[in-house]
Amino acid sequence: MNTAAGRPWPTPDAFLADEAEAFRPFEAILSLDPAGLDGGPRAHDWSARDLLAHLVGWHEVATGVAIELQTSTVSPRKAAADAAWDARGDQLNDEIGDAWASLPIEEFRTRARRARADLIAALRAAPLANWWENDEYFAYFLSELQEHYADHRAALDVVLGH
Repeated sequence: MNTAAGRPWPTPDAFLADEAEAFRPFEAILSLDPAGLDGGPRAHDWSARDLLAHLVGWHEVATGVAIELQTSTVSPRKAAADAAWDARGDQLNDEIGDAWASLPIEEFRTRARRARADLIAALRAAPLANWWENDEYFAYFLSELQEHYADHRAALDVVLGH
């Protein structure tokens, strides 16, 4: 099914450019020193590290979905992630936070940059029919990218001390 014509972005490149612009403010977290990363202001009990780990942890899940869509019109990874969210909800967020909490700062920065880059590369490699032109998968990537960033923009301002 092709419903891409009704989207606010005329092309996948425009969608990904908008994604990059929406994510750019979160990249400020990568320049924080250890005190700011872990000991600065908190939003909903999340440090700056926790906030970025949350976003890029879900990028890693979405990358798995995009990789599956490179060779298939369905993603078992998405189905599994949806089921896990329905069953365990915020426990998954806690697990992501725990996995990232002990990373040394340079490893944290490298992995965070790579997670987002890997997701964008995986989407670019997937056939457009499998994600851009597919309502279910387009909605999934929109929710994991622009909508997710918007959900956490106020928290970003808090953890950056704005």
